[in-house]
Amino acid sequence: MKDVEKAVIETIGGKNHAIIGISGFGSAGYPKVTPEAIAKLYDEGRISTRVTLLTGASAYKVDQVLGERGIIRRRYPYQYSPAMRKLINSGNVEFYDYHLGEWPQYIRSGFLGKAVGNIDIAIIEAVYVDEEGIVPSMSVGAVDAFVSRAKKVIVEVNPDIPMELMGIHDIYSPGIPPEREPIPIKDVSDRVGTDRLKVSRDKIAAIVESGGYDRGGDVGEPSSTERRIADNLLNFLQEEIDAGRIPKRMLPIESGVGTVQDAVMSAMAEAGIKGLRAWTEVAQDSFYKMVDAGEMEFISATSLMLSPRGRDFFFSNISDFRKVTVLRPQSVTNDWEVIRRLGVIAMNTAVEVDIYGFVNSTHVMGTHIINGIGGSGDFARASYLSIFITPSMRKGGKISCIVPMVSHVDHIDHDVDIIVTEQGVCDLRGKSPRERAVEIIDKCSHPNYRDALRKYFERAVKEVGGHMPILHGEALSWHMKYREKGSMEVM
Repeated sequence: MKDVEKAVIETIGGKNHAIIGISGFGSAGYPKVTPEAIAKLYDEGRISTRVTLLTGASAYKVDQVLGERGIIRRRYPYQYSPAMRKLINSGNVEFYDYHLGEWPQYIRSGFLGKAVGNIDIAIIEAVYVDEEGIVPSMSVGAVDAFVSRAKKVIVEVNPDIPMELMGIHDIYSPGIPPEREPIPIKDVSDRVGTDRLKVSRDKIAAIVESGGYDRGGDVGEPSSTERRIADNLLNFLQEEIDAGRIPKRMLPIESGVGTVQDAVMSAMAEAGIKGLRAWTEVAQDSFYKMVDAGEMEFISATSLMLSPRGRDFFFSNISDFRKVTVLRPQSVTNDWEVIRRLGVIAMNTAVEVDIYGFVNSTHVMGTHIINGIGGSGDFARASYLSIFITPSMRKGGKISCIVPMVSHVDHIDHDVDIIVTEQGVCDLRGKSPRERAVEIIDKCSHPNYRDALRKYFERAVKEVGGHMPILHGEALSWHMKYREKGSMEVM
């Protein structure tokens, strides 16, 4: 084991700017001691290095530790922390939002090097390391891509993570075109790679001892609104099964992170749906409750983002849960070809939806970023069914989540099949923009805003017409009204 501060100084200490790629996806499996060491050395004036921070997805704790000190100059490709969000929205950190499924190839192909340089160091949390390679901890994310492009690697071995986690990983890295071949996965349980990350010994700058647990993903109890959303979605899925449009053995599901998604999974468990399989990015507590109840057969993910209670439950049953879980790189979990082949049903959250089915999932009022697009675009475009869920209102009714036009577009209307709110379900398949508008307003908007949406649409049809009638001078007036008066409410 090597002193972590010495390793930091040797690898990036003499640089004005360094590019660092770290393990971690959904605040799971991120390094615990090296970022703290960087912050300490920075506070003491022993290094002055500013960094470009690369992750697989979010790394909440690392963003907080380095972001609050002004150490981070650029951030890629996703973030989820109040400190980092504030820095990005103020212009103090340059942030690049990218589809997570394409991000590893972006790294491997050297595209990032053209923009900001190559990776100086990859910092990987591990359960175990030996001559054969690195066994990652609670996530895989993009570590394979980072290691392939990094000049040096620091490995943090965390003894608090049970060694029994070994065997859960399946590291398979798609090649770069034109050598890239089809990923040979036909079922969520297929294993096509190895149990560890290969890295040449001369790249390893240090192996240090870590410790402690991930921040976790305790999403809390769903609200009554979220429960109604979950019930509406579950009823829709059952109708699709009854009609033969979804097989009786449910297709694999992808579920985003949050209380709404957790409510959906809990509703499925309560309904007693059997034979569920997950092809997703993040596995949360509810997944293993369903495994324990005999409802979830297998989980393929890139991250285990568990609450403290969920982590204890997982670790206490790790031998059984490991048999029905595989952790893969995000270049596999988010691969469009595999998502399409497996027929994944994708369920993701929207910030707002407009009357034609365009979705904003990242920005407040079109300008201030919340998190990032994450993997929702990968799954929405390639899925068997693309479902977006949102409450019909937020902020105690001051914001309508169904609007004349979204203030920022993440998912175009062509990639959105189903909209679900607590008001109802709108099936957009096979419907023209005008038909979509009528159904979204009637079935998904809140009654407080429904009449205003109808009047807007009717005037747009009359005054402008066209395939997709839009009153350009008025379409974003609801957002302007909120900025000016603190509410979209129609007086």
